[in-house]
Amino acid sequence: MTAGSIVATLLIVIAGVLAVPAVSHTNGATTLSLIASSMAFVAMAIAQFMATRPPLVERLFGGLDRIYHFHRKIGIAVLCLILVHYFVTPDFQGLSLTGDLNRLAKTAGEWAFYGFVFLLVLSLVKVIPKTRFQVPYQFWRFTHRFIGLLFVLVAFHQMFIKRPYDGTALLAVYLNLFALLGIVSYAYTQLLPWIRTRKYQVVDVERHEGATIITAKPTRSKLRALPGQFGFFRVNKTGLREPHPFTIAGIDEDGTVRFAIKPLGDYTKALRETVAVGDALTLEGGYGHFNHKRGGKKQIWLAGGIGVTPFLAMASRLKGDEGQDIHMVYCVRDGAEAIGLETFRAQADKLGNFSFVLHNSATDGRLDAAKLVSGTAMDPAEADLWFCGPPPLRLAIEKGLRELGKPPRRVEFERFEFR
Repeated sequence: MTAGSIVATLLIVIAGVLAVPAVSHTNGATTLSLIASSMAFVAMAIAQFMATRPPLVERLFGGLDRIYHFHRKIGIAVLCLILVHYFVTPDFQGLSLTGDLNRLAKTAGEWAFYGFVFLLVLSLVKVIPKTRFQVPYQFWRFTHRFIGLLFVLVAFHQMFIKRPYDGTALLAVYLNLFALLGIVSYAYTQLLPWIRTRKYQVVDVERHEGATIITAKPTRSKLRALPGQFGFFRVNKTGLREPHPFTIAGIDEDGTVRFAIKPLGDYTKALRETVAVGDALTLEGGYGHFNHKRGGKKQIWLAGGIGVTPFLAMASRLKGDEGQDIHMVYCVRDGAEAIGLETFRAQADKLGNFSFVLHNSATDGRLDAAKLVSGTAMDPAEADLWFCGPPPLRLAIEKGLRELGKPPRRVEFERFEFR
């Protein structure tokens, strides 16, 4: 577990611990129900805070990708906890400000419950089992915005519903603090497109077999990103306005950025067909901690398919004085889909600390651990493995290296599937 996930988990557990003395004079079912509701409420607030993509929290989690994966786990926990609270009905003679506020809070809680169940299930289930139906990303993202509004209803519910403790109880203060955190975080996420985005214009589009390479320049302030990081990308034209995360394939000192985007889904296919020079882009970033400068003195970079993009950005900025020896293996299904070969080969010819190998699976066969070991003079057991590509390839290479008795010193990778 990362430091961020440990802190978040502790904050949720504290809500349950504080609930025990506050409701212990009630019956067992009521105690269980209110412990579950208190923990669920704090988890909801933390999820709202994570949605603001705070840089400090990103560092605690080791990258925005890990925040999103923990965010998903919180969603599962919230769903389980609110189901406990709903079906284990509290039964007590509690305190409320007025009868009208209590009834209104009860109604707000019921509507919020039904809304949360629907939206959380929608968020957690990508594909309807035994069917080909997949929830469209645009619909998922649009409906996901309502979770913040539902949190406001829940905050109203927990503040004014009848309860077996008064507003001075430590639990009440704790929940009110998280109510404030969640509401302010939700308001911030609605303002995010105007606060942290940068305006760009497309200056070049190259359509290769393996990817669409888009180059853009800032119209005003430039994006702040390091090689290996990713950003949220959207084109200001019909059908392409939804922001999607893509790794930055290159960034220059003047802010010029390049994205190499493989046409895999509806959005990326539409992007390939319709993006043009002169189009306005809105970018946000950079995010992620995939940067070789954090690594050891010996590194093996392994790219699978379009996973080459962070390595392309990092390799282009190498100067040879990094104090690191780097061997890169770029694995593609067919040589025609390879991108950036000129950059990699030029750097390998120029720099003494960087070497490069292209593995063409069509002619060289499937890449495995044995081929990785034999193809480099660097011992994987003495190096870091930096990987970006399909997870099955990483898992197979890691397993193979362990079986060969050559497990890497560390394995660095990022999870780019956010939902």
